[in-house]
Amino acid sequence: MASFGGNHSNGQVVFVVTTTTFVLASVFVTARIISRFAILRSRAVDDWVMIVAWVIAFGLSFSIDYGTSKGLGRHDVDIPTEWLSALRKSEYAFTILYNPALMATKTSILIFYLRMSRNTQKLLRIASYATLAVVNIAGVVLTFLNVFQCSPVSAAYDLLRTNSNSTCISIVTLYLASAPVNIITDLAILVLPIPVLTGMRLPQRQKTVLVVTFTLGIFVTIVDVVRIYYLQQAADHSEVAHTRLGSGTDFAYNASIALMWSAVEVNVGIICACIPTLKPLIKRILPSMITDRTRTNSGTDKETSFSSPVRDDSNDVPHRIESIEIATGIQPLPQAQPGGDSEQQINMMNFLTTPADVGRSKQQQEMDMMDFLTTPDMDPSMIRRTQTQPTINRTNTAATDNSVYFGFVNMKRPRSMLKTKGMESFKYCAMVTILFFLWGFSYGLLNTLNFEISTIANQSTSQFLGLTTAYFGAYFFGAMTVGQVVLRRWGFKATFICGLCIYGTGTLMFWPSAVLLSFPGFIISNFVVGFGLSVLETAANPFLALCGPSEHAEFRLLLAQGVQAISSILSQLLAEKVLFSRVASLIDVQWTYLSVALFTVILALFFYYMPLPEASDTDLQQQSEDLGIYRSQTVSFSFVKTKLPLIYTTLALAIAAQWAYVGAQEAMSAWFGQLLSTTTPVSGHLTLSMDNYVLVGHTTFAVGRFLFAPLCLIIAPRILLTFILLGCLIFSTLTFALSLNANGIAGPALVFFFFEGPVFPMVYAMGIRGLGRRTKVGAVYITAATSGGGAFQFVMWAVQQVDHKSVKYSYCVIVALFAFSLLFPAYLNLVPGARHQVDPAKLTDLLGASRRGSEGGDGGDDRPDTPVRRMSRKFSVIFSKISPGGHGNGARESQEVGIVEHRERQSWGTQGTGDGLHSPRSP
Repeated sequence: MASFGGNHSNGQVVFVVTTTTFVLASVFVTARIISRFAILRSRAVDDWVMIVAWVIAFGLSFSIDYGTSKGLGRHDVDIPTEWLSALRKSEYAFTILYNPALMATKTSILIFYLRMSRNTQKLLRIASYATLAVVNIAGVVLTFLNVFQCSPVSAAYDLLRTNSNSTCISIVTLYLASAPVNIITDLAILVLPIPVLTGMRLPQRQKTVLVVTFTLGIFVTIVDVVRIYYLQQAADHSEVAHTRLGSGTDFAYNASIALMWSAVEVNVGIICACIPTLKPLIKRILPSMITDRTRTNSGTDKETSFSSPVRDDSNDVPHRIESIEIATGIQPLPQAQPGGDSEQQINMMNFLTTPADVGRSKQQQEMDMMDFLTTPDMDPSMIRRTQTQPTINRTNTAATDNSVYFGFVNMKRPRSMLKTKGMESFKYCAMVTILFFLWGFSYGLLNTLNFEISTIANQSTSQFLGLTTAYFGAYFFGAMTVGQVVLRRWGFKATFICGLCIYGTGTLMFWPSAVLLSFPGFIISNFVVGFGLSVLETAANPFLALCGPSEHAEFRLLLAQGVQAISSILSQLLAEKVLFSRVASLIDVQWTYLSVALFTVILALFFYYMPLPEASDTDLQQQSEDLGIYRSQTVSFSFVKTKLPLIYTTLALAIAAQWAYVGAQEAMSAWFGQLLSTTTPVSGHLTLSMDNYVLVGHTTFAVGRFLFAPLCLIIAPRILLTFILLGCLIFSTLTFALSLNANGIAGPALVFFFFEGPVFPMVYAMGIRGLGRRTKVGAVYITAATSGGGAFQFVMWAVQQVDHKSVKYSYCVIVALFAFSLLFPAYLNLVPGARHQVDPAKLTDLLGASRRGSEGGDGGDDRPDTPVRRMSRKFSVIFSKISPGGHGNGARESQEVGIVEHRERQSWGTQGTGDGLHSPRSP
């Protein structure tokens, strides 16, 4: 073999590492074949696919090893001319074999998952099929891209055909752009079986070994990340990043480590895929590694009475059939039994198999890999499927109704979120607030990233605005499609997990877009991220509004949205001071998005295991009826001939107000920097830089949310919302009308940021109040209204184009939007039925008022009279005087600006008592 090239060559390292990992992979594949073919005498599709993967991995490793003998790892000056042709062919062979090797390995693992969960674990099967489709479609597409990387094809490996007439794709750029597909599928393969495995009722030690065995795939993801790092190092050399295979300066040296880690990724993947199949062989060679002697000696009787091997005697077959028929009622992921014997074992196949095996003889029944992972004390000579006793856990079913199996421990099942209070409510709301932090972080990062994209890629104004439009436009589609279906059918937790998965996928999609500087790629990635966050918001906002004492709904939502605003500020600081401080390309941003994607995976697993309270449509309807709010109530207006449904009128106006508000908010955010830069500054400079002015504006935005949160506890939110929107209207008008320099115009603009902060959570909380069984649908529609943020930036730009108007003049659009938004609080304050809907009294107050009324009292409450309450009563009197005569059917007038509360569902004597509100229950 030729020399590796001395001290300045990577050839020797590449050869040793590649060869070593392939030898280890060969050892594990051989062990798998012995375990499956020789000991079990069983062959499955995943075994054959793994053999195919090993054959391709051999070709991959050989191409690298052969390349090191022809100059791979050397600098160009150290490579003899006669080696170049062979070197180019070995590199080309590697590029063709890499994706098929990964595809075969992952296909084998996913087929194993499908066998493991056949006829059970429907979600695992669906997810496995989906991942299998992604793996194979991506693998085939990438393989063809590598085969036809040059035109003509021979230009990729034939030096004689390399000329100016041939065109090629940069192979390093292609690998970087395709990296997210590998990471997403790696994470999916890693995560998919974990809920199934942790849900098994097994002894602690056995379950731990089982989970660790399957999570060894994390090493593949780690190797993939290392490989991407070295690919990026190779791409940092401009000629390598933008030229054909092997034609850049020192390509053989710069790309050699990246190629080595690619081979390591494939070989380590094969090793990890084979480990779960090796128990029969280990049992033969080192039985002490598997058998727990102390448990075997002390618990034999218990285990024998619980699950015993079925003998080959044909007389046992009827008994086996009977036991399997009884076992079919057992759920695949059963709840742990409190107080049960911790030493009892249940074979995993009791949950992962079905009566489909009944019709087959013992010789025909295939012993699945999982049998070996969950029966460590079974003698190899008696390998059979175990039977379940007819009385298994049947007597303990009732005991589990109030418990939830949390992976390795039991947790109390949470009650309805409408009944939580105190620390229980705080605990759940704090966990969900993590999601608010996540999408705030993403929002701030995207704002800065979109600006940098437009700068680096020399994008036009319309392209820059198009990125934001794609992000907010996705809110409509995400909420109305996936968000609505998942929330209504499976609840809040499932919606959180679904939204996190979509969002994590979207963050990784920024990777190829940044590598290729592709504007369509950024549009798609912005859309997917917005789609995922809209699904999250569809569930997170109503969760905060409903989970806990309902008089604090606005308070909780304002605090959570304040956390979202703070995280947005932090992400902007990170982006401006660290990520984009000396930016020449966007490739470095991929690590931030990779971190965010990994965090979303961890967060999705956290929410999967953490029991969260839910609220059924029945509970929500009962709560509204307890408040005296019914679907039959109507509201009439002088300009409308027919009466309108009260709750739907309130919802429609809330949707319109939210749509206009978010449009104004995002238009202000998009054009604020241009407003300052196009206004004449004092003495030729701004007091603060434009970036710092934007940060100050977003800080006042967050302060507004935190400041108005406690005020909602003492002043009716509809009064506060009126005051806030009037402040927005006034200061947006000042920003539009005043003729000041840049520092002067920044004053009213910053105050405007302060007032607009609390609007979104307050409109959201009041918009879904009293909707009953339509609460989740209302949450979907109000979330979809966030899509208004993508429309009015273009409207302002269009205004500027008419007769070349200034940016400041285009702020008339924002003034109009806030004038329109004021219709919602005007309706709430002037229509008595709407006032009753959004600020009902406490149930205890109504009961007390009813008792005092029957005793001749005035029906008031016994709370101390304060200046705030006196002022509130005066406001209410004014609104009641100027409100129109027509009001909602069965509506009442608020006697004061009271504390707002959705009362808990309770059973009490007379329906409609306490405030003189008598309305029949809707059918």
